Amino acid sequence: MHKILKDLLKKYALTLLAIIAGFIVILSLILSVESRANHGSIHSFFEVFWYGIVTLGGVGYGDFTPVTFTGRLLGMLLVICSIVMIAVFTSQLTNEIRRIMEDKKMGHYGTKMKGHFVIIGWDAFAANVAEWVADAGKELAIITNNPADVEIIYNKFGNKIVFVLFSDFDKPERFELVNIRESTSVFINFTEDSETLVHLINVKRKYPELNYVASLNKAELKDTFHAAGITFSVSNNEVASKLVASYIFEPDVANFTEDIMASAHANDDYDMVEYAIHHNNPYVDKDYFEAFLDLKEKDNCVLLGISREINGSFNIIKNPRKGEKLMTGDYVIMLADGSAKPEIEKLFGVKEGRCIKKTNCS
Repeated sequence: MHKILKDLLKKYALTLLAIIAGFIVILSLILSVESRANHGSIHSFFEVFWYGIVTLGGVGYGDFTPVTFTGRLLGMLLVICSIVMIAVFTSQLTNEIRRIMEDKKMGHYGTKMKGHFVIIGWDAFAANVAEWVADAGKELAIITNNPADVEIIYNKFGNKIVFVLFSDFDKPERFELVNIRESTSVFINFTEDSETLVHLINVKRKYPELNYVASLNKAELKDTFHAAGITFSVSNNEVASKLVASYIFEPDVANFTEDIMASAHANDDYDMVEYAIHHNNPYVDKDYFEAFLDLKEKDNCVLLGISREINGSFNIIKNPRKGEKLMTGDYVIMLADGSAKPEIEKLFGVKEGRCIKKTNCS
């Protein structure tokens, strides 16, 4: 709001000064004429200023009025010019406020979000991803090149945890408006894999330090995308086909998998989550099996695995054996219900999810 007012003042400062200057010039002329007239009532600048204010305000007390023909002519000129100038100025100001509010709605004034998730490209699939992320209580910045999407997105999610930017995808420098450098991950979402790849390369050239996620139509392109710098890639057809196949011959496994992938909405809902292990975590250098038993007893959580960075990339240790130590920098993957999450965050001293630049870790 401060920036909006500053922009308005900057744009219309000269117009306001011109109106005020014109007002003062006419009043000075009236004073010059009336102060020399016989039986005149206006003899000081305060008196002529008072006359101008009450006249333009429509009050018209009549205690100070021009008595000469020239003075009255200047008085009429003052009223007519003031009405015209104020009308024109008010019209321009109203249009400018409308434009500024529209720019604000379109995200052109930016956001100060940190530790948020960025989606580039909006469609039904992105809407589903956004809904899952929003259900987890994470902030979202969405970039779309269709102005009609802006209102649709805000109607769906509100503006408390979602920020929308209307922008050309070919201008990655404008992504600074979503504070992309402080985001945890960037999801690049386009219909065609070739389009996704082009935009990935363009955005990564501008912001090389970020984590990038993409959904692919063709699983065989995963290596190509990883070579281009994608951090995580998912093949839509591959995931869907695996789930369908599981429903065919292991329906309970498929149902369980689909259920725990969703965010926990109630205390008795279960969710698969990950938490970072920092140096002050009580389980640092402790045996995985010891942590497994302790968390199961305290919060009814089930440790499923460890994500550990090795040679610059994270590797999943599934169902670790007894004797495996938890280390600073690890992520533990666990099954937990809604009631356990606050207790785990308090115990671990971090929030749920991957920590990027430590923005969402405390």
